[in-house]
Amino acid sequence: MGRVAQMLDAAGDLLLAHGYRRVTVEDVARRAGVGKGTVYLHFASKLELFAGVLVRESVEVTAELLAALRADPAEAALDATMRRTFLAVQHRPLTRALLAGDVEVLGAIATDTKTGLEVVTDKSEFSREHFALLHRQGLLADDPATTPDLYYRLGAASIGFFVDHLVPAGAGMDVTARADALAAVVRAGFTPPGEPDPAALAAAAPGLAALYERTLDHLTAALPEEP
Repeated sequence: MGRVAQMLDAAGDLLLAHGYRRVTVEDVARRAGVGKGTVYLHFASKLELFAGVLVRESVEVTAELLAALRADPAEAALDATMRRTFLAVQHRPLTRALLAGDVEVLGAIATDTKTGLEVVTDKSEFSREHFALLHRQGLLADDPATTPDLYYRLGAASIGFFVDHLVPAGAGMDVTARADALAAVVRAGFTPPGEPDPAALAAAAPGLAALYERTLDHLTAALPEEP
């Protein structure tokens, strides 16, 4: 295992154990078995270090979405994609902790770090191309080109599922039931009535796979190279 991977592992373990605010760069260096200067050689700040943790988690989630799509073109449907994303996040304690943690920290990662800015920009481009692709195949109810609030509506409709402590009523539901509930919300609010056309799903799948592959390339490039 390379030093960058060791540092990201250490940062992730400490984040789960203590939370972002209680973890120091010295803590990460000690756990990774490197000097503090080595951490700063690869990450300009603690915030950049934890941005790297978030990016690596995003790589794993995106790879899972791509594998599912390659196995079944029906995963190209927006409700299926959101369901799969939710399950991927819930099965990764670190990803879940990052999303359910300090909103200010996540916001700072997104706006105050080079890595975070690159990821946010890539995500925005991905969403535009993703929605345009689905609409061309008749898999999205609204045209994103003429409905600029579409991205906001989907985010607002789904955030309560991912940050589930904000919605106590879901406490008695297991992960699969909550994933199904998210899929039902997306299906009712964002896709055309009825079952999606299998031919449309098959036509959309290669384009969506290409978007995932490009995203994986961009996310991987955003991480420091191993020495």
